Amino acid sequence: MNKKILFIIGFIVVIGIVLVLGQMQWGTYHYQNKVAVLTYHHIDTEESEYTISPERFREHLHALTDHQFNVISTAEFVGFLKEGKPIPPNAVVITFDDGYESYYKYAYPELKKEGMTATNFLIVNSVGDRTAESPFMTWDEIKAMNADGFDFFSHTFDSHGFNTNEKGKQVSPLTNRIWLESESRMETEEEYRSRVVKDLSQAEKVLHDQLGNTLSILCLPHGRYNQSLIDLSKQAGIQYIYTGDYGLNSKGDFLIKRVTAGVPTLTGDGLVAKINKETTLLGKLEDFIKNIVLQVRYRYF
Repeated sequence: MNKKILFIIGFIVVIGIVLVLGQMQWGTYHYQNKVAVLTYHHIDTEESEYTISPERFREHLHALTDHQFNVISTAEFVGFLKEGKPIPPNAVVITFDDGYESYYKYAYPELKKEGMTATNFLIVNSVGDRTAESPFMTWDEIKAMNADGFDFFSHTFDSHGFNTNEKGKQVSPLTNRIWLESESRMETEEEYRSRVVKDLSQAEKVLHDQLGNTLSILCLPHGRYNQSLIDLSKQAGIQYIYTGDYGLNSKGDFLIKRVTAGVPTLTGDGLVAKINKETTLLGKLEDFIKNIVLQVRYRYF
């Protein structure tokens, strides 16, 4: 047989073996020395844009297990970020924003059943508010979960909503000076900085007093941030900031990227594919572009 043909056949066989081995490895190792942080908000039998059903959440947890993802705690995540401590391959941190009662009612039992843990970011001043359209957890519920190894950190004390500027435009109170209606004027730069530090510090104090927290983590409302907020957060003692940026996380990161998981149309297999895409060149390019767009939107809109 012609040597050229033998070479081509041999090359095809080698490629085939590599692909097969790659498929076998893919089933076990999606990524290493990276962490995917999943974002959820609310669980309810009636789904909406950022509300998923208990059944869908259960499907997500089963998919993570079936595809060899390893859920780690925030303490393990921080140990990796800060000191490069070992983490398992396919590491995932499960997070919820806002502190809704549905976390205690639906997520907590399912996570315990699967031997998993999660972190919830509380709008601290809303804890215990049962009159809201989506009721919030109480401190008793939070403390019971915290004793079971579930973590709780800040989603601000009371700066989750939007305010207005001098033009009546809605703005994030953490990244912008706001209009003081009672005085018919814009707050000064000094007043803005003082207000933000006070809010973030107050949330940290309450979390320390109620739960004994020694780690200070801030999850940004709506993912919005700028350099001023980063500087003020550090002034308030914040050690890590969870953003709305896309991607996986590596050792040394301070601004934590996240993967949106809590949407009702995302199946278990879809979640796995979404996380896996973050490891590809195309996925990383998409993340880079989307993160630039986010910063432009935060700055001008």
